[in-house]
Amino acid sequence: MATIDTANMDLTRCSPSEIHQIYCGIDNCVTSECLPQELEMLAARPHASLVYDFERALQAPYLEIMQRGFRVDMNLRQEAILKLEQRITKLRNQLMVLCNAVLPSGHKPFDEALPRSSTSQLPRLFYEVLRLPEQWTSKKGVRKLSMDRTALEKLYETYLYARPFINHILSIRDLSKQHEVLSHDVDPDGRFRSSYNIAGTESGRPSSSENAFGTGGNAQNIAPGLRHIFVADPGYKLCVIDFEQSEARDLGFLIGCIFGDWTFLDACESGDLHTNVAKLVWPEMLWPGDKGGDRALADTKFYREFSYRDMAKRGAHLSDYMGTAWTMARHLKITQQVAEDFQARFCRGNNAAFPCIPRYWEWVSSEIQTNYRLITPFGRERHFFGDTSSDATLREGIAYIPQSTTSDRTNLGFWKTWKHVRNRVQLLAQGYDSITFQVIDDDRFDETVREVRELLRLEMTDPKSGRVFEVPSEAKVGYNWGYKSENNSRGLGKWAPQ
Repeated sequence: MATIDTANMDLTRCSPSEIHQIYCGIDNCVTSECLPQELEMLAARPHASLVYDFERALQAPYLEIMQRGFRVDMNLRQEAILKLEQRITKLRNQLMVLCNAVLPSGHKPFDEALPRSSTSQLPRLFYEVLRLPEQWTSKKGVRKLSMDRTALEKLYETYLYARPFINHILSIRDLSKQHEVLSHDVDPDGRFRSSYNIAGTESGRPSSSENAFGTGGNAQNIAPGLRHIFVADPGYKLCVIDFEQSEARDLGFLIGCIFGDWTFLDACESGDLHTNVAKLVWPEMLWPGDKGGDRALADTKFYREFSYRDMAKRGAHLSDYMGTAWTMARHLKITQQVAEDFQARFCRGNNAAFPCIPRYWEWVSSEIQTNYRLITPFGRERHFFGDTSSDATLREGIAYIPQSTTSDRTNLGFWKTWKHVRNRVQLLAQGYDSITFQVIDDDRFDETVREVRELLRLEMTDPKSGRVFEVPSEAKVGYNWGYKSENNSRGLGKWAPQ
């Protein structure tokens, strides 16, 4: 191997190719110099070393699914493309009618490019024609008018007459993204291949994006209405195993371990979590006391289109992570007063059902302000380098441990499946709290699904009380990735072993 003395080298006499090679060599030297210090740091913290080794071990199964890809039914794909195009065309025509109705005479008409955030037509529509207040954003020190989703949703909340325009624009954008996935991101062999970044997020959840050849996309974010075009290979049957309410259960277990307060985990484990939360939040209702009757009462209307159970599900998730009543009202499209009343009953009031949740917030705040780090039950460690007294940092810390725990549980099950049954199971995708794979459709199918579910089982034990904790999982099987319905008889349905 050639030795290059870069200190005494005249780079002006080097070709672009030689400069590129020298740059890469210097890059490698810097990495080599850092390695001994990194290994020394890992040796001093065994839990961090285990997490690092685990992430390295994940390379094999992730590379396998990146190579294999997910088969796409090209006929269903074409049908879905045509339906999307028809819906987009209809929405665009309706949007043009709305725009022409408010456009003053003599003004330049709008065209079909209007919904795109990069076009100059949107600021003209909202800020000149509709005379709404300008929405500004600052990115990398550059302040400019914004027409992104956040800006449009802010206008949607305040100005009723802007809502028809915003609804159409956001719908067109969402459908256009789906259309792009179907039209351009399938490889010539009819397979959808994503690239997974194992260390893509701070919580340990891998991120997903287009592959190295510019096709594919985020497999974790395929719209439900498009999933039916992803199908099992001939002779195989799909299975999806997902953890049930994993994040909420992890939060409940964590609170129990820290404070010895198991009320939230008890609610999670007592059956229908969201119905049980509704019973605790609204104890004055005449709950029948049986599973079916309680669920029926929880499904009655609470506010607008939301049932009591809907509010318990969505409101609790937002409130778990210190979401404010204002944020809750904005996301759920309810009044702030309704959101405040719910949170007072759920966790923030004097007689709240779960006062342990704000207690957990205080514990996280203390940890990141005194130790500047948090460690999950799996040993994953995150350091906080920003302003540890800010609400934004605190909310990140509050969400970090339960979200990271859920991610690592899924990844561990994903790796164990690849390690132990890859001769019978072909992994296809990984979600935040689920894995998707295909199995040969023969008389051993149920046996294999049962074995994978067992591999995904993971028990944790509180060292102080000895309480054993496990997040249950549910299997769904079918011949395509969509859910079974009247229009999709071959979709995923609840696994009922023979």
